[in-house]
Amino acid sequence: MKLYWIVTVWPKGQIVIPKDLREKLNLETGSSLAVILKDDKYMWFVKNEDMWALMTYIQSENK
Repeated sequence: MKLYWIVTVWPKGQIVIPKDLREKLNLETGSSLAVILKDDKYMWFVKNEDMWALMTYIQSENK
């Protein structure tokens, strides 16, 4: 894993996904993201259509 972007949480709890990241991930208005929380410390955002691939990857890493 690599850190590419840092975002700020605004007063209403919103974050802005930087334009270059939106373009890289092909995120458009209305795109749906799943939020995954681990140990109440780590948060991942995953495009819904990529969720199965992520779960498969996680299972393979835990073997």
